[in-house]
Amino acid sequence: MSFQDLYAFAQNQAVHVNRNAIKAECLRISDAEDIKFIRAGLDPSITRGYWLTPQNKDHHLVRQFGCHVVVSARGLNRCWERFVVVKEMMHLFDDEKQKTDDSEKFQSLLSEFASPMIVNSDQMVPEISSFWRALSVLCPERTRCDFQYQRKHKQIDDYEIALRLRIPAQYVPRLFEERYKKWLERNL
Repeated sequence: MSFQDLYAFAQNQAVHVNRNAIKAECLRISDAEDIKFIRAGLDPSITRGYWLTPQNKDHHLVRQFGCHVVVSARGLNRCWERFVVVKEMMHLFDDEKQKTDDSEKFQSLLSEFASPMIVNSDQMVPEISSFWRALSVLCPERTRCDFQYQRKHKQIDDYEIALRLRIPAQYVPRLFEERYKKWLERNL
């Protein structure tokens, strides 16, 4: 199982990459039996969503479903919920030592978001990676290049790109930064 396989799959998708297609491909290329999507009363100012592995048996949702679970905040608009769900699914590709698979690690990670450390913890590294992975599978490279050209020539703005990709508008500029390409080169 590798992220490269999912990325290659995404390259053959339409401009709007279907999150259920991403889920199906994640299940096909991994050893995961299922991934459930659940909405909960989360405070989006703290977290819009989180990922639970089957090893996190102390969590009631894992005990209930017995599989991977993506929990997203109720009330997110379609673009935000879609991004959160896909970003959280990208944790399937985390290294074992980086998984946030118990409540103590989760609380520590939330604290790290509130007050970042000088060096990222083992649990923060996959948070960053899952963000870039989600962007790269939700925007196939040929689409990204087309948008980059149109954006440069003022034929399209970030809001229109966000609408077409169905992602939060604030993340559109990240697609065209140099660090996007650097992240991609490191992880493919």
